[in-house]
Amino acid sequence: MTAHSASLSQEILAALALHQQWGVDGVMEDIPWDVWEETPSPVAKLQKSRGQGGSAQVAAPIVGVRKDKAETAQPVEAQVVHKERIDFSQARNIAELVQQSQKIEGISLARTAMHHLVPVFVEEAPFLLVGDVPNADEDRSGQLFAGQGGILLDKILASIGVRKEQLHRAPAIPWRPPGGQRISKRELDVCLPILHRIISLCRPVRIVTMGVTPAQMLLRTSSRLAQLRGRWHDVEVPGLTGTVPVLPLLHPLQLEAGPKIRENLWKDMLLLAETLDGAKESAKF
Repeated sequence: MTAHSASLSQEILAALALHQQWGVDGVMEDIPWDVWEETPSPVAKLQKSRGQGGSAQVAAPIVGVRKDKAETAQPVEAQVVHKERIDFSQARNIAELVQQSQKIEGISLARTAMHHLVPVFVEEAPFLLVGDVPNADEDRSGQLFAGQGGILLDKILASIGVRKEQLHRAPAIPWRPPGGQRISKRELDVCLPILHRIISLCRPVRIVTMGVTPAQMLLRTSSRLAQLRGRWHDVEVPGLTGTVPVLPLLHPLQLEAGPKIRENLWKDMLLLAETLDGAKESAKF
């Protein structure tokens, strides 16, 4: 083997190792797939591009069909989408919810992450703290709010006389995406019912979110966190009667971004402290 071929082999093996680290476990299409699109369809893209360019039209591919006696025939891809929508409202406790969420088809997060982050419920907790997409420290340890973010969070909560151990705690997404890459809209849509069921089982008096992902998920918005922070929002959660107040906060790791960020977070913590103090005063009467 020549030096050139050996070097090329090493490059190929390094590329394969990188793809494995990213969570690639099989070749599904020979056409690039944009995972950020609402409904990505590589074949449809190819048909459209060839049609607009004046080239010969490509015949429509045959879609596999599954047919049962009591069901109308459905395309295979439509059934895959249906399988993703597991009825998590049937989970009676966190153990059942974790077990059901392992059965989601169509996304690979549960297979590629090292740990499934599990919520923690605390009796008479003043609020539920919902974290952002798990980071590397949380994925390695299997613990919510681990690492530097957790250290900063402890200091932030201590400023208003609260300890993390006194709170309900839950992840917005139970699994870290490969390499910390961005979560796709499809993955967010699949994971939102899990978060809703966590909340309905927990029945918190209030919810405080850390970072943009849980805020956008619960408020059903694409607005920036800067537009959402600074006030309570009433949110409806399936399985609960009425609404639950939600306060979006900046993520602790964002404190390094500058003094303005730290000022805004401090204002939000004062708002949280005033709300908790007001609740204590009301409980006395």
